[in-house]
Amino acid sequence: MSTLNCPKGHGPMEQKKITKETTFRGVDINYKENVFVCPECGLEAGTIKTAGAIQKEIADAYRVKVGLLTGDKIKSLRTSRGRTQQQLAEYMNIGVASIKRWETGLIQSKAMDRALRVHLQGYNATNAYSGNREFSIPRIKLVIRTFEKKLRKKLLKKTDKLLFAAKYLWYADMLAFKFLGKSMTGAAYAALPYGPQLNNYVDLIDEIRNSDESSADPLSNDEIRIIEKITKAFPVERMVYDAAHREAVWKKAQIGATIPYSSSEEIAEV
Repeated sequence: MSTLNCPKGHGPMEQKKITKETTFRGVDINYKENVFVCPECGLEAGTIKTAGAIQKEIADAYRVKVGLLTGDKIKSLRTSRGRTQQQLAEYMNIGVASIKRWETGLIQSKAMDRALRVHLQGYNATNAYSGNREFSIPRIKLVIRTFEKKLRKKLLKKTDKLLFAAKYLWYADMLAFKFLGKSMTGAAYAALPYGPQLNNYVDLIDEIRNSDESSADPLSNDEIRIIEKITKAFPVERMVYDAAHREAVWKKAQIGATIPYSSSEEIAEV
């Protein structure tokens, strides 16, 4: 339907594309909407066809905001690599219906988005252990200081080996990667007898203590919310220590092995 009459009897309505705001899955987004507008009374109206387009616009605006590939981007990357939907599905070992739905508006999970990027964009293996962020010692200190403010207790102590601080950091980095697609600090973590720990932490402790956290990129509101979620779950240091030891991610890893960020999907205690 290319025309629509005003239900108030003012005659043909004009089709316009306008920018609107909404909150979708807890995220504030702006999106474009094709609507019919009455030039006399300003009434807006849509059709079944425009309603479907609006849902796709909202889904894609959300995907852009949280760092996921949009439906159009998935399709353009797929076609640029000369793959059909069926071929991509076979490469990813999933049903072709999933590819079709993602390209037409269904929102993929963070894990599936990373899988899509592996097959469509290529993937730097080092990102598996940095969480798609450049390693930053000042940001490690910034995250620790933020935890200290929320917990109202000291974590970065003079003689401490980051026994508890590293667990808070690990959860922060893993959950940031899981929900935001990027870790907070870019740190790599090893599975050690006392739980997840910063890789080569002995060499990093003094550098972390002496670093200037004010030089780090500020934490986003989403990152702060993740830190608050963790502190609410583990208000006592021993709680985060015990929780990390209950995580299957740590239990199944060989001692000394680096824990990949892809295992963030398995985090269960927060």
